[in-house]
Parts: sequence; C-alpha cells; structure tokens
Amino acid sequence: MFKARVKMEVLRELVDVVSTLVTETKLQVSVDGIEVKAVDPSHVAMLVLNLKKTGFEEFTGDSTEIGIDVEKIKDVLRLSKPGDLLNLAYDGGKGKLEVSVGKIVRHMGVVDPAGITDPKVPNVNPPGKVVLKTDELRQGIRGSESISDHVTLTLDPEFFSMHSEGENDRLDLKIPKSELTLLEAKETVKSMYPLDFFSSMVKSISSAEEVTIFVGNEYPLKLEFSFAGGRGDARFLLAPRVEED
Repeated sequence: MFKARVKMEVLRELVDVVSTLVTETKLQVSVDGIEVKAVDPSHVAMLVLNLKKTGFEEFTGDSTEIGIDVEKIKDVLRLSKPGDLLNLAYDGGKGKLEVSVGKIVRHMGVVDPAGITDPKVPNVNPPGKVVLKTDELRQGIRGSESISDHVTLTLDPEFFSMHSEGENDRLDLKIPKSELTLLEAKETVKSMYPLDFFSSMVKSISSAEEVTIFVGNEYPLKLEFSFAGGRGDARFLLAPRVEED
C-alpha cells in the first residue's frame, strides 16, 4: 500500500530527472520513502534517486514495487500549476495508480515491475571532486551544444574546466579554485563524455543551486545533487567516451 501527498514542484523534478534515461521505471516504496534505480537502454548512463518520506507533505508506505509510465505522470503534472499538491494512492489490488490534482483524478494502469530492469549500481569513486554552481555548468553546456557532441571535463588542483571542440570552433569554460565551493584534485584528471546525456542530466536539475561532480582519467562521471529542500538526493553515472588512437 502506498499513499502520499506531494508538492507539484517536487514530483516534477523527480519525473524530469528520471525521464532523462527511461520512459518506464520502478518505484521502490518503503516506510522511509521511495527509491528509483534506472539505466538507459544503451547502458551508457545510470541513475539512483531517493526521496525521503519527509520530502512529502503526507506519506504512508509499505514495502512494495510500483512500475510506472513516466509520460502518464507528466500528463497529470501538465494539469497542475506551481504550489499545487498532488495525491498519489496505490493499493496493489486493482493494479491502478491513482493520481489527483484539484478536482481531477486520473486512474492509470501500472507496469509490471518484473519487466523493468533493476540495475546493479557499481561502486564508482573517481579521484577528483568539484562542487560548482549549477547555472555556470548549464551555461557551458548551452555553449557547447552548437559545437560538438561531446565534452571534456578536467579537474586540476587549481581549476575546473569544460572543453568542447568541433571542426572549426571550440568552447572553454574555466573556473578557478577560488570561485568554486570545493575542489579536490591531487593531480590533473580528465575524461570525455557524450554531451547529449550530460546535457540532459544537468538540465533536469531545477532546484539545486550546486552540483557535485567526480572525475578521473577515462573514468565514469559521477554527478550528485539534492532536491526537495535537501530531503531528496540523486546521482547520475555516465560512461566516458574513450578517444581512439
């Protein structure tokens, strides 16, 4: 059984983050909140997201799995406005998830959770770590999108940089250590990543003013952030794009 009341803004960010990788996902409900694990069909990127029960206005949940069609939740969110509260209810009996906003109630069929991939999350710990403003990262991404389909992230003991290069153009974002919230890098490390995934990940983050990025040499990227006033957290993993000799 699962019953909850949640702010539109919290549910929208959760759905936006999840939809960067998948169209169907599994909600792991417990007495403490919900967890989502997802991997994109090409197995290039992965997400682990948690929203504590305190991130909801009201929450009651037993241990259960609910397979949801992300687009159906988006449909209901389109009927809501900032400040609205949405009610969610699932009893497991009729195989329907009930979502209501205002006077509208939608009963939506759920997806068999057994048919949804439950990925094993690898223990990824790149050696370099930086905490920077989300808006600065977004600006660099916007500039890169017209130049290349990949970006190179570099962590140096004195700066963070993002570089993209096309046939005739290049873009560099460089932020010195003095303007970063945190920078940990004993030596220079860098990796190249597919821009489409990296861009979608960062653009899905709407409430976190800062993000934490972990980078190593030709190492998977780890990107962490919080939402719902710190009562929810998420991390993306993204495989590097290895340059061929």
